[in-house]
Amino acid sequence: MTRAALSGNESLEPGSSQWWAERAAAENRRRPRDGGLSTSRIITAAVELLREEGVEALTVRGVAERLHTSSASLYRHIASRDELIALIADHVMGEIRLVRTDRGWRADAEALMHEMRRVMLSQPLPPSVGRNTAGYGPNTLRLVDAALELFLEAGNTPEQAAFTTTTMIQFVAGAADIQRSAVGRGPHGATRSDGFARLLDGLPADRYAALRTAGAVYVAAPADEVFAHGVAIFLEGVAGRLRASGLADEPERGIRPST
Repeated sequence: MTRAALSGNESLEPGSSQWWAERAAAENRRRPRDGGLSTSRIITAAVELLREEGVEALTVRGVAERLHTSSASLYRHIASRDELIALIADHVMGEIRLVRTDRGWRADAEALMHEMRRVMLSQPLPPSVGRNTAGYGPNTLRLVDAALELFLEAGNTPEQAAFTTTTMIQFVAGAADIQRSAVGRGPHGATRSDGFARLLDGLPADRYAALRTAGAVYVAAPADEVFAHGVAIFLEGVAGRLRASGLADEPERGIRPST
């Protein structure tokens, strides 16, 4: 079955808002059989295949074999590998726990950012694949909604809350992608940094004065501490804007979301 047969429009990009809307409408029209194929079963099998054999093995045929069925049967639910990737990317975001700390918006936002990072670091899709998927699935929208609510409750305007949420997501996703890369920072500092002092010694003595002062700390800083530092800077910026507008001491407003 082609993408046109599934969604009615073969030009829809998997992961786009229109694609998710069409997909939700199609799922609502389905009448699944007990024990039969479902999108949920397909995604579960696809994630297992991805974690065990890597992204190269992720194909519609490979998932069908894991489910002991035919590719034709899967095509009634999934039109392409790109659709599989879009569904997996959103499925993983559903693992993010939305927990309120009862210590105010800043503690809640800090907890959310660390939770996002935890899940993004365990994302089975490689960064080069996952970052090319638009974020309009139900689990991703759940995260965006929770973040927007936090920043609105803090006293931000809708525009401020929207830009703050976008910045937060980009910061966490970028930090996770860098850490997951082959040259990302790890628990013992920057990777492949052995010999850094010798490298500096071989450079012109009248240059790189700042690196000679702080370079050892730069390469030794662990990923967890760097991330926590970035979160603190980001949230202090948000809090500073609220203080400047006279809203920092206002009580939180709104209904707390369910987890």
